[in-house]
Amino acid sequence: MAYNKKSASNNLSRSEELAEELIKNAWENNRLASAYLFFGPAGTGRMTLARSLTKTVNCQEGTFPPCLSCASCRKIDNNNHPDVHYVQKEDSNFIKIEQIQQMQREIYLRPFEGGKKVFIILSAENLTEEASNSLLKILEEPPGNSLIILIASDLRRMLATIISRCQKVRFLPLDRFNAELALKRNYHLDEKLSHYLAFSFEGRLGEALKFKEGDIIKEKNRIIRQFISNPELLSENNDLKDKEKLALTLKILIGCIRDIYLLKSGSDKQGLINEDIGNEISLLAKRFSFKELELMLEKLCDWFQNISQNINPRLLADNIGLLWKK
Repeated sequence: MAYNKKSASNNLSRSEELAEELIKNAWENNRLASAYLFFGPAGTGRMTLARSLTKTVNCQEGTFPPCLSCASCRKIDNNNHPDVHYVQKEDSNFIKIEQIQQMQREIYLRPFEGGKKVFIILSAENLTEEASNSLLKILEEPPGNSLIILIASDLRRMLATIISRCQKVRFLPLDRFNAELALKRNYHLDEKLSHYLAFSFEGRLGEALKFKEGDIIKEKNRIIRQFISNPELLSENNDLKDKEKLALTLKILIGCIRDIYLLKSGSDKQGLINEDIGNEISLLAKRFSFKELELMLEKLCDWFQNISQNINPRLLADNIGLLWKK
């Protein structure tokens, strides 16, 4: 499959374009760093560029962007290239020292297919202290036939010494109005869906596009209306036993309360996440004080941030119901 740079670039945010240009210039001038740190919110193109760079350093055509059609590019697409390794958190939600020690053993071996051995560390802020110190030793003297790419969202949780030994590349989301336009023009989504995904996921196209299939509009309106009319029913929803569905429900409710707050503050409906049911939400603006809305937002955001913990979905749903009744 041929790579159409013009059509691909139409889908990039400005920060992605700058990041791609930085990598392209480094490649063409034979000045690639041995380690990169791609940082920014999820869904802003970090992984897309990491995979593109991984293909380039192993591509049989030796081009950036890579050809996408040689045997090496196809193997990377199919996740079966022997020289490409992914390091990520396991069931403990941390990347452990044993994983970095395994990486250390493998990185000093010669590449199987003659390109570069590539190690992509996902959610690098989740390295344990011991794993971070072990990685630091690798970053101090990485072999010349290797490439290390760290993907991170929160640099505050990383060792400054690790950050300093990587070439940093920052990724930012599109503003929500441009994201909405991109979803309509480049992905042919309808107006309601484009608006909701762009505003709900704050311009992070990668995250938004996960929900382009299915009927997220119908589902989020069902959840909001159920929450408004009879929040106790949330506790009877078996879907909430699934953490991903529970997280989505919380995100939808956070968006709803945020919209109520904005309308109560005098904002117009154009800036609402749930613009399609703005009239229904506007009726709720008089029902709650700013303090009550702030309390609900605080609680919902706290639950959303701690979704990875062993939260009892039924108890959480009951708490949501009590919160709304107040």
